[in-house]
Amino acid sequence: MIWFDLDNSPHVPLFRPILADLRDRAVQVHVTSRRHAQTEDLLNLWGIPHVVVGSHGGRGRVRKVTNLLHRAIMLRNEVRGKPVTLAVSHGSRTQMLAAASMRIPLLVMDDYEYSDQTLARLFATKLLVPEAIPTERWTRSGLRVDRLLRYPGFKEEVYLRDFRPDPLFRSVLGVPEGSLLVTLRPPSVSANYHDPRSERLFSECLRRFSSLEGVICLIVNRTDAERRLIPEDRLAAGTVRLLSKPVDGLQLLWASDLVISGGGTMNREAALLGVPTYSVFTGQRPAMDEYLAATGKMTFIESPPDVDRIRPTRRDRSSTFMVPEKNLASHITDVIVGMSERHR
Repeated sequence: MIWFDLDNSPHVPLFRPILADLRDRAVQVHVTSRRHAQTEDLLNLWGIPHVVVGSHGGRGRVRKVTNLLHRAIMLRNEVRGKPVTLAVSHGSRTQMLAAASMRIPLLVMDDYEYSDQTLARLFATKLLVPEAIPTERWTRSGLRVDRLLRYPGFKEEVYLRDFRPDPLFRSVLGVPEGSLLVTLRPPSVSANYHDPRSERLFSECLRRFSSLEGVICLIVNRTDAERRLIPEDRLAAGTVRLLSKPVDGLQLLWASDLVISGGGTMNREAALLGVPTYSVFTGQRPAMDEYLAATGKMTFIESPPDVDRIRPTRRDRSSTFMVPEKNLASHITDVIVGMSERHR
């Protein structure tokens, strides 16, 4: 049995095709999740069986550490007695702690080389990362080279291969075809890498685009704390809306004319779909985002004047999306199955 812990919204689309591939191979899996952002909603939306274990610890170091230990104990209780041969996550620190304490081999995926690697360095059997990220960015924190496994491309390409645009998706959102849709995701205020400068740049973007005629700003917030970044007067005026229910994120991005986010996954999805994409992330830049910026697929907003220089236009959504040729989901599934079999 392979145990997956999905503790954040982006992990659901990432592991969805991998779980489907494992099901087709008759490999037994067990999925745990965390009550955080849209994780549960997306698992339910796509009918993925799972067990909810714990929630996010919120802001503050003490609360995070306390929650880390508490949820790790809860995860131990959940998987105790199950024939688990491998634990897999995309950076779930609580699973790392729980799996290590139970001596379960651990495969950790990661695509942000500046995240805190302490637990991965101590406990991960292998770390599966994009091959485009320089090795020295991983080893600077003490990770051993022999623990690194590589995969080609972006993690978002795991599920982009299955994407087929829905030309009527705007009707699901209640957005008229004639409107210019700007989709915004606030910076994560509870993340370890949070920087208040991102909030200020996000507010500048919201101020500018919500004041333009014919523009609808759709906010995709993870938590209530991010919801509080949205001025009530903008919501009352109707130029800013909150996404009221879980939807297929790729369809939402394809339906957009412009995407602005304080986080990595949503920006990379939009950029790889060919949607004009801007980042208000002000932390240490991931190599994968640097690549997208260098190739003109993503633009970093560094100051308020950068916001004023953006000229949003309606995007031609009639073009055909070019599906990635490589089957990255199958490649990663092979890695997972091979590692599971070696540790039986």
